[in-house]
Amino acid sequence: MHPQSGECAAFHFESCWRVNARAADVWSVLSDIESWSQWWPGLPVAVPADDTVAPGSRADITVISPIGLRLCFGIELQDVNPPNFVMFSAAGDLRGTGAWSLTETGPITTITSVWCVTTRRRPIRMMRPVAAWMHSLVMRAGHRGLTSRLNRLTA
Repeated sequence: MHPQSGECAAFHFESCWRVNARAADVWSVLSDIESWSQWWPGLPVAVPADDTVAPGSRADITVISPIGLRLCFGIELQDVNPPNFVMFSAAGDLRGTGAWSLTETGPITTITSVWCVTTRRRPIRMMRPVAAWMHSLVMRAGHRGLTSRLNRLTA
């Protein structure tokens, strides 16, 4: 990822979640973008532009960092292979790419998230020393929320 004029060097984040659920069930929750705000603390807004999960599908996302910094961006799906993989681009406060991979091994599904983004926003750029920590907190909250959501759906 090459920053454009006025953007900072890219932030690279990787996360790995493990849940006791089938990949199809995990995909069902993750692909329901409109429900993210119900189970993922720190994501108060997740509004899909349509009801499809296909290349070209878009959604508007707002993330509130653990220190209260608000990030607003849109995502557009670039590649989708349900229930195993999705790749998307981001534009707005964050610009770049992300991907989620789901791998089912026995009763456990592993979700790997890779996120490579840059920004023009000065407050976000100034947070670089704590960016990995803040991202980790948001992702851990998402992992707990996903696990809880899956437990309610399969109970």
